[in-house]
Amino acid sequence: MAEFLYPSREWAEEWCKLLNESKEYNDAGKGWVSPILFVVTDIPTQVLEHLGVKGTNTLAMKLYLNNGKCQGIEFFTDVTKADAPYVLEASYNSWKDIISGKLQVVSALLSGTIKLKKGSLFDLARYTTASVVMANVSNKINTKFLV
Repeated sequence: MAEFLYPSREWAEEWCKLLNESKEYNDAGKGWVSPILFVVTDIPTQVLEHLGVKGTNTLAMKLYLNNGKCQGIEFFTDVTKADAPYVLEASYNSWKDIISGKLQVVSALLSGTIKLKKGSLFDLARYTTASVVMANVSNKINTKFLV
């Protein structure tokens, strides 16, 4: 089974693929038609070096979500060039805890561990089930964390 370094373009592509294979996500995501940008801050130097990224400790993944399908991803090493109708931001360690299943995505959002930088919390709340399923799908990725 392939292993995917987090956060990398390959990891995001695998997440997109697994979302498309998830009937649960396909059903829960119906009606959602906006891309979401996931911003990862405070990435450890060791991870950035392994990814060949210099000059920043923040990366972003944009998932093009449409009616329960992931239609593709964009990966950004320069987050100033990244935008989407919904922007969720958290530290590397917080995303790591969500992907590892140690932190629930809804409580992370409500506690401010994940910050909604752009978009409507009301709209997101209508898709709570979809966000939980998205987090659960991320738990299934054979993820490699360097630190």
